[in-house]
Amino acid sequence: MTVKNKTVKMDAANKYIYFMKLDDEPKANKARMIGLQGQTSGTNTRQLQTLQTKMFDVKMAGSANQQRTVLAYFQTGDGLWDALKHAWKDQITIHLYRVDFNQVSGTKPSRQAPVEYAQCIISTLPNTETLNSVFQSSVVFEVQGIAQDGVITEDQLEDDAFDLGNALYGMLNPTEVGDGTATQVPGSVSTGKDK
Repeated sequence: MTVKNKTVKMDAANKYIYFMKLDDEPKANKARMIGLQGQTSGTNTRQLQTLQTKMFDVKMAGSANQQRTVLAYFQTGDGLWDALKHAWKDQITIHLYRVDFNQVSGTKPSRQAPVEYAQCIISTLPNTETLNSVFQSSVVFEVQGIAQDGVITEDQLEDDAFDLGNALYGMLNPTEVGDGTATQVPGSVSTGKDK
């Protein structure tokens, strides 16, 4: 039933953030952030079966097949690329968590958010997608069985993941950015502490 005079509320697609944990990691390890929903975010399909009769075709839905595409991004020395390559090469099951930061509830340190959980293997692991850009790759995860919906708490994810997810496109103060080990750049405004 259509409700008149209601404002359409949109979810920000960039606040669906993926986390993973490899099946051969210690149980105590938390899931780590790997990237954002890819441009083709994945598929939920079923095999189609057709029974032909004399008058018409009868179609039935068969087994389910799911894929998830994650735009994974890497930094030098963070170990993420190595972990993904290990999972791809050695066929290690990946526990994939698609967290919806549009719907965070509760207060720190016990916030929670909706999550889709799936056990996956990697079918496609390109080295890199673009030239002259951040080292990133559209990784295709093949879901084993079917993904399940649930709720995840912030203590299950890497430290400060909820803060990073919520502040992904938020305002940062000038003293919150930069390199803590950098020396004064010529022509920049001094803090007065470098004299």
